[in-house]
Formats: sequence, structure tokens, C-alpha cells
Amino acid sequence: MVPLVARLLSERGVDDKESFLYPQYASRHDPFLFLDMEKSVRRILHAMQRKERIAVWHDYDCDGIPGGALLSDFFMRIGYPVQLHVAERNEGYGLNEAGIRMLADTGVSVLITVDCGISNLEEISLAQSLGIDVIVTDHHLPHSALPPAYAVLNAHRDGDPYPFKGLCGTGVAFKLVEALIQKGSFGLPDGWEKWLLDLVALATVADMVPMLGENRVLVKFGLTVIARGRRAGLAALLRRERIPLAAVTEDDLGFSIAPKINAASRMESPRIAVELLTTTDAARAEALASHLISLNQARKLEGARVAKEVKHRLGTMPEPLGIIVMGSQEWRPSLLGIAGNTIVETYQKTVCLWGRDGNLFKGSIRSNGAVHVVELMHVARHVFIDFGGHEQSGGFSILPEKIFELQPALEAAMREVERPQIISETSAGASSGSLTLAEVRPSMYESLRLLAPFGIENEKPIFRFSHLTVERVLYFGKHKEHVRVTVSDTSGASIDAIAFFVSRALFKDELELLTVGDQVTIDAAVECSHFAGRSSLRLRIENLKV
Repeated sequence: MVPLVARLLSERGVDDKESFLYPQYASRHDPFLFLDMEKSVRRILHAMQRKERIAVWHDYDCDGIPGGALLSDFFMRIGYPVQLHVAERNEGYGLNEAGIRMLADTGVSVLITVDCGISNLEEISLAQSLGIDVIVTDHHLPHSALPPAYAVLNAHRDGDPYPFKGLCGTGVAFKLVEALIQKGSFGLPDGWEKWLLDLVALATVADMVPMLGENRVLVKFGLTVIARGRRAGLAALLRRERIPLAAVTEDDLGFSIAPKINAASRMESPRIAVELLTTTDAARAEALASHLISLNQARKLEGARVAKEVKHRLGTMPEPLGIIVMGSQEWRPSLLGIAGNTIVETYQKTVCLWGRDGNLFKGSIRSNGAVHVVELMHVARHVFIDFGGHEQSGGFSILPEKIFELQPALEAAMREVERPQIISETSAGASSGSLTLAEVRPSMYESLRLLAPFGIENEKPIFRFSHLTVERVLYFGKHKEHVRVTVSDTSGASIDAIAFFVSRALFKDELELLTVGDQVTIDAAVECSHFAGRSSLRLRIENLKV
């Protein structure tokens, strides 16, 4: 083990260094450790024996969509037809009465949820009363009571012995498939389920769950599956993004692929993304990939317009308190999370944005790290019709007559649940020591990749590069929103350093004043670029000082 990697592992508190660096597929946990897994598998196998109609209801984001595709792939492979159902975004998160009644009318007797269901107590009670046994697979935190489902697969249940609590929704669905394969007689080749890990990797990265434990195993092997290029839709998207299959990383999934999957439901319909991930027709995959890229471009433009309006309004107001709350009846709720992320990055405050959706107002909250979003909404629950989400992000619905209560309710809730922000070495700058440009070599980069996949709770190492001279400053992108700074040091080595979306960067003032010949210190991650088919190392700037 190279000294740099050994030091980074020690700093991260990793005791079992070998299993961290070299995750083994066999180290996965037994799916039957989930409460209700045995019961779920027994009911599904019984349904298949009796030729009952099975449906899968999955969420419309880049966790639920891959999860729905995963179960579709599995049932298709074993030759048992299932009905995929995904609600449109304007129908709201989770199950709804109209969809439940439609499934009952078509004769569905078993319904498997993916990435939703844990908070749908009334809808699941209705389904059970209509003769549909609901098997919930979800990873969201349960409310005070579990839904009255036939079975609930969720590691966050009280007393659930499943040892890893960080699976995303697709990850839980994958564990159900593992369990079905163990108990069923499907004639599948040993290890066939590995071919589903591309979908698990995509969802795990997109949903920003901890990149530790079992998730590291699933994503590492999932990236290997993606590199094989067997899923036509993913391969088509990666080609259009000019990302070589053999070199695909978790960053590519998070920054290039997931936004296109999410754009489907935000701009048109999640069914477009479902088809992309399930089609085996290469020509159709290319057409769908092209369409999703166009939708994502439109999404970015509209999200930027909302963010610009928010910034303009903030410029005319006193500095907001602990949370920025703003809305408009003209804003599309499906785009407010994207705009909210921009505002959080710019103002370093938790943000709540809302817009009109039919007879309701719907909104999105993004945390600056000082508050758990679901806890925040729970304290202010008296103003919401419904709400849900994760620690960093969430959404809600609210009646129009309650909208003027939203800001004071959230400000009061912030005072109750906000935790003090500790400015750590990581947030202040480099967390992984100093390097010279001469040390940035392919062998060093390959050593760092042993720590990958990177993500939440396993962040990419950030190094400090000092006494650098600026050789060139080049803005690029359609709106010149990104910058490439070529720097050199006293050893004579030089490298490109990249910053994307300069207007959002905390160091934007320094970048805008940068000129050739300036002496700078840069905190940056080391990454590999594959631009124009040529691989080269570069720095991703996290902070810059002149």
C-alpha cells in the first residue's frame, strides 16, 4: 500500500483497510436479515405459482426509476410478466388513490413498491381492502407508524436487524431480487444478478446515500457492469457525453447521467427514462438519450431563470434569517430543487422554494448542512398537507390559504432544530495535505482511485497546491460559465485546473480577477479528463487564493 493511501485511510478512521480498498462481492449482507423478507419472498413466489397479476410501483426520480427497471429486468429474465407503474411528478410522491384503484380494476393482487410507500398509510390501507397485498421496499425514514402493508422491507424499521442502513431504494429492491433468486427455481446462471448492479450503482450515486459499507461493494461492481456496455440506454447516454465506457466513474453517473434521468419527470414524463433503462433496441436507446439530453438542457435553462429571479429578489431585501423562503405561482415545482441547490451554494443558507401545481402549492427544501430537512418539516408539519425526503433535501405540499404561514413556521422550526455549523478543515480548504504538481502522476491517480467510489461520508481527497503561477485563464461553455486555469510551479510542471459554474463558487471573486502571472494557492481534487478522446490528469478547484 502506497504511503499516501495508507495515510488517507488512517485519517478517515478505516480499520479494515484491505476490505475497504478491495471490496469483495461475497461480503454483501444476507437479504433475509431484513424483517419481512421471508414473508415477501413467500408471497411473491406463491403469486407466481398461481399466475396472479403482480405490479411494481416505483418513484419518478433517479432512485425509483432504476429500481423499477431493475425489477422489470428480473421478472422479464425469468419470464414472468409484471406491470410497471410510475406516477407522474404532478401526481405527487408515492402512491395515490386513483392509481391503486386502477391497479385493482386490472386484477393486480400483489403490488411491490420501490423507493416509496413507507409514508402511504391511507393508500396502502385502501389497496389491502381492495384485495392487493402490498410489499413495501423503501429506504426513507418511517413516520410514527408503519403502513398496514402485507410486508415492509426497510432497514430503518424499529428493531430491523439488517446491519447496513444506508441502502438506497434501488438497493433494497436488489436485496429482494437476491432473496427471490435464493428461494426460487428460475434456472438462472450463478451470479446473474450482478448484471443488475449498473442500475444499483446509478441509483446509489444519484440518491447521495453514504458511500460506505455495502454501498461501496454494489457501486464498485456496478461500475464494472456499466463498462461492459450491455445496457443500451446507459451506453447511449455515455457515448453522447463522450465518456469512455471503460473509464466510467461515480462522478460520471452523478454529474452526467443522473440529471438526464431526473429531467424526464421534471420536464415531461418519467416513462421516457424508464424506457431508456429497459430498452434493448440500440436505435431506440439513441433516440431516447438524445431526447433526455434536450430535456435536461431545457431544465437547466428554466432552473437558472428561477435562481436568477430568487437572487434578484434577495438583492432588494434585508438579509434573510436562518432560512430563505420564497415562491411564485409561475414557478414549476419540479424545477425548484435545482434552483434551490444553486441558492444554497451561493448564499450558504437553507432554502425553501415553492410554486403552484393545480390547486396546491408544492415546494422543495435544500439544506446547507446545518439542519435535517425532514426534522425541519416535521416541526412545521401543521402547515403541510404532506412532506418527505432526506437529510439534505425534501419536498412538501401546502394549501394556498396556508402559504403565508410557511415562512414564519419554517423560521421557528429552524430555531428549534438547527445545529451549529462547525467549520472543519475539509470545509475550509484542503483536508488531505499538500502536493506538488510533479507528484500528480498517473500512478498517484490510480492509487487514489483505490479509495473510490467517492461520495457521501467518503469524500474525494482535496489537496493543497501552493506557490503556483497562472499561465493561462480560459472561460468556456455555452455561456462562458466554466473556467480552465493553467498553472505551473517551480519544478516546471504544469497542469489545467477546472472550476465549473464560476458564479456559484465561493471563490468567484478571486477567479474573476485572475490574470496571467498571478501567484495562487489552490485546494483541489485530482481527476482524469477524457476530453476529445484523450485522457489527461487535471485539478478540480475547490478553493483558490491569490
